[in-house]
Amino acid sequence: MGIQEGHYDIELIRRTKELIIGYKGVYNLTLLMNALLSLIVLPSESNKLRRIRFLNTNINDIDELKEIINSNEFYFDSRGRNYDLKNFLGRIRNGIAHQRIETITTKDKWTGVIIQDIDPRTQLIGLNLTLTTKQLREFALFIASTYLDEVKIARLNQQT
Repeated sequence: MGIQEGHYDIELIRRTKELIIGYKGVYNLTLLMNALLSLIVLPSESNKLRRIRFLNTNINDIDELKEIINSNEFYFDSRGRNYDLKNFLGRIRNGIAHQRIETITTKDKWTGVIIQDIDPRTQLIGLNLTLTTKQLREFALFIASTYLDEVKIARLNQQT
């Protein structure tokens, strides 16, 4: 199936969401990590063109993150920037890109991940994020759904 010109971001996120929802295989965490990277990079880059408003949301106001950010393992240093989703996703992106990922394993099965963003010069931790497979799935679906909803509303507003 082709992608309508100018709609790559929408179609990639829609397809990623479908994969997350429909996947029933044994590599659930692997699929979710691959999906998360795409769901982090694409909205951040598309923000330069589309001005995605939900990226400005304070992470404390996102229900899908409340359990995660209230855990003892969570640490997020905004380094003087906003405590918003855009900055948070940037930290996750850094952790994934620099391979600061550790799996949580129970009985030889991956059950979660720890993602860290560590400044290579100072070795200061900017993010320590522990996600169970369930939390990772919910977070990925939140990003996908919210992005698609916002783009849909923006397109409807342009038509009126």
